[in-house]
Amino acid sequence: MEPDKLQALVAEKDALTVYFEALLREAPPELDIETITAPVAAPVAAPLRSEGRPAWGDETFQALLFKVGGLTLAVPLVELSGVQEWQDGKVTPLPGHVHWYLGLMQYRERNVPVVDTAQLVMPEDRQGSLLPWQERLRHVVFIADGTWGLACDELAQVVTLRPDEVRWRTSRTRRRWLAGTVIEHMCALLDPPVFADVLASGLEDMPDSGMQDEDE
Repeated sequence: MEPDKLQALVAEKDALTVYFEALLREAPPELDIETITAPVAAPVAAPLRSEGRPAWGDETFQALLFKVGGLTLAVPLVELSGVQEWQDGKVTPLPGHVHWYLGLMQYRERNVPVVDTAQLVMPEDRQGSLLPWQERLRHVVFIADGTWGLACDELAQVVTLRPDEVRWRTSRTRRRWLAGTVIEHMCALLDPPVFADVLASGLEDMPDSGMQDEDE
């Protein structure tokens, strides 16, 4: 391998390591005034267990792994509405929306909003390395009964996970849609109902720079 390409791969691996370590850091559970006073947005997210684990995480479950911008995310199959190949020209752009809002796609005979997942979850300092979405998006993962589409670069595999294989987050004052991390697969586990809730509320509780440390 050429030295320049090898150096680029090493730098990418280091960046992913720092990113993943940031996911693992979180503050101890505490009573947060924002949690008490935050308005409920539709669709209403499924209730969490007292330790922060969703109901679908109480038993062994399957999850689909998919990639966005070189990062791997996981979505539980029980909360997955479907997957569709990306087709050029099938998404109708809507002017006046934020850059990560790609437009509407026909799915199950209705118009579904589709978002560029990478631009939602990646830190700003890594978004500059993303290819234009027209060159990298290959599939759309539908969640929340098909009311939202998460555009992704690549589908990876379906894995079976035990609850003890996930580091569940006990505090969700920020990035509420992040249920936990799967150490073995180096990926973030999404909580789809909460992700849909956050999207519907306009990402009001998401850090401006994507996935940052919980207490920044």
